[in-house]
Amino acid sequence: MQRAWWQIAGLGTHLAAAVLSLVLLLPAVPAYAQSPATLTADRVEVDPAGRLIAEGSVEVWHGSIRLTASRIGYDPRTRQLQISGPIVMQDGPDRIFLADEAELSANLRDGIVRSARLVLDRQMQIAAAELRRRDANLTQMDAVIASSCSVCAENPTPLWEIRAARVTHDQAQRELRFEGAQFRFAGVPLVYLPSLRLPDPTQTRARGFLVPRFRASSRLGYGATLPYFIPLDAQRDITLAPTLTTDRLVALSFRYRQAFARGGLEIGGQVARDRLRPGRTRGHLFTRGQFQLPQDFTLRFDILAGSDRDYLEDYDVVPGARLTSDVTLERIRRDQAIRARALGFYSLRQIDRNRRLPRAALQMRWQERIGLAHLPIGGALNLDFGAQAHGRAAADASVPSEYPARALLRLHAQAEWRRQWFLAGGVLMTGAAQGRLDHVRVDGDPRFPDPLTRHAAQAMIELRWPWSAVDARGGRHVIQPIAQVVASHQRDVALPNDDNRMPEFDAGNLFALDRYWGHDARDDGTRVNLGLQWSRFDPDGWSLDTLVGRIWRRDSYAGFPPGTRQALGDRQSNWLVAARLSLPEGLSFGVRALVDPDGGLDRGEARLSWSNRRTEISTALLRLPASDFEDRPDDLRDWTVDVGHRFTSGWAGRVGGSYDFQQSRFGVARAGLEFRNECLLVDLSLSRRFATSTNVTPSTRFDLRIELLGIGGRSAAGSGRSCAT
Repeated sequence: MQRAWWQIAGLGTHLAAAVLSLVLLLPAVPAYAQSPATLTADRVEVDPAGRLIAEGSVEVWHGSIRLTASRIGYDPRTRQLQISGPIVMQDGPDRIFLADEAELSANLRDGIVRSARLVLDRQMQIAAAELRRRDANLTQMDAVIASSCSVCAENPTPLWEIRAARVTHDQAQRELRFEGAQFRFAGVPLVYLPSLRLPDPTQTRARGFLVPRFRASSRLGYGATLPYFIPLDAQRDITLAPTLTTDRLVALSFRYRQAFARGGLEIGGQVARDRLRPGRTRGHLFTRGQFQLPQDFTLRFDILAGSDRDYLEDYDVVPGARLTSDVTLERIRRDQAIRARALGFYSLRQIDRNRRLPRAALQMRWQERIGLAHLPIGGALNLDFGAQAHGRAAADASVPSEYPARALLRLHAQAEWRRQWFLAGGVLMTGAAQGRLDHVRVDGDPRFPDPLTRHAAQAMIELRWPWSAVDARGGRHVIQPIAQVVASHQRDVALPNDDNRMPEFDAGNLFALDRYWGHDARDDGTRVNLGLQWSRFDPDGWSLDTLVGRIWRRDSYAGFPPGTRQALGDRQSNWLVAARLSLPEGLSFGVRALVDPDGGLDRGEARLSWSNRRTEISTALLRLPASDFEDRPDDLRDWTVDVGHRFTSGWAGRVGGSYDFQQSRFGVARAGLEFRNECLLVDLSLSRRFATSTNVTPSTRFDLRIELLGIGGRSAAGSGRSCAT
């Protein structure tokens, strides 16, 4: 049968009155309903009573509503639509109605829908015996079953569901109001609630309780945290989270957030009373934010303070062994970097004495790159100007002569020129020259009574000769010998060394002008850096990179006491050996080792990672020798591993930890189990911290988190089930 198309603007004379009654509303109807509607059907007719009948693949578009049905009848006297299903009506992007039959007003926004199902944001499904649309915003449903779980013919019982005598969906407030609600899990009734309000899936800032968290700790006992979210307006909100445990812990966490046109601010913390410190109020406070300022400047700050060292560890406030706060103002452009920072430090390691360490620092730095291609000298000039001030607040009474209270101010200016040339035979030559001036003033330390000024200059020539070849299998090999000669000279001035006592030596700085990452100590003397790189790129997608190198110096490295066991301490450094293998299947293996002149392994590190669609593995093995100079009294042989796997049934597991082979003890052990499908998330985690240098008191912690997905903006994406077709 040929399909007939009927539009309001072009109806024939014999149907004009009936169709106009269908698509035009009374003046009292809101303005959005005044827009014309479009009707398509296989057959349209007017019966003797004057009713419009449309049958066969009926579709109606009216404003934001699109309706499909098998039959629609319209009576102009009652201005009602009689619709026969199956009915699918989509009201905007967030609501879909499915039904068998319906009686609706001409604007499709009021009426009764029977054997209906409402789908909100393609997540929450609400099945009702009868559905009433009272106006554009309110939908009332009777005898309701609500769930975001998949319901199939072979599995008609959802994993969780809420049954209620009546549910009202307020589209303006974006909330669901349940009357006589009953929560069921796997068909078993668990909780009865006379009244219940939930945000619909489109609501992400509804006032009310958030997902509770349950935890157990060997130091704090068994307890639960119940957050309560309070939106103040569209830009501000507050979250309060009281915590109670069986070991008399009473705590209140708080968080305030505010969004601005060019940034955001967050302030929070916790106040607690526990049995670990009876009679004392403990807690922490943090503030963080980021703002975009004029002239491309960015202001960032992240400040954290705790009542005591043990509190930050007991409550797992920070994951690392050092607490750092900073306020940073910076601007990064293509050839320019400007940064000003205020920093605060506090070590959580029990072996560290914070009185010995700088507690605060101020830094300012301006870096500029100037291209010189238009000049005969060519290359580029890098300028670096900066200032830093830091200090120790009090002396350490145990060693007053070595760690006095003092304040230090350092100014520096540095200029570096660098250029590359291509020589005959494909040799790449790089030349560089650097000059630096440091001026230091020390207050409070009798060892440095006068201002100190240090001049330093360096020059470098580097040659690289890459060779490339392709083997019979199509693999490409690149061999590159590298030779670098560096001459350095500085005024013999002993500056205070607070920012770096030990230079680093790895594949990243084998050919660097300076191996100290700080500024107080400088690399000095004449040295030759030699290395050989070999890379292979296979057509099957895997690659291998290797590097062997060593440093020869005319004099021993300055700053190391005689007999210090260190990779750079002698006139000849250890041999550096590094390799990295990458496979297309997601496997990556890297190894780095420093081999002493006698051929023994001095220190080394190996890392392995592998990942695919379901499995992730990451492990590392570290070996470091004992060194008094590096504040390491014992050899370190540490192994860390983390393994995660996601199963097809929605389950995922993870295990990990660290083990010290030298001490034959674990540092941390952790395990977790997660279940996630389209409507439920259950996350269990267990961690055990053993006694280490950063944690003298062992502790065990257990956390449980349960979330109903598809409610309140919580996406139901994940390992969702689907019905078989």
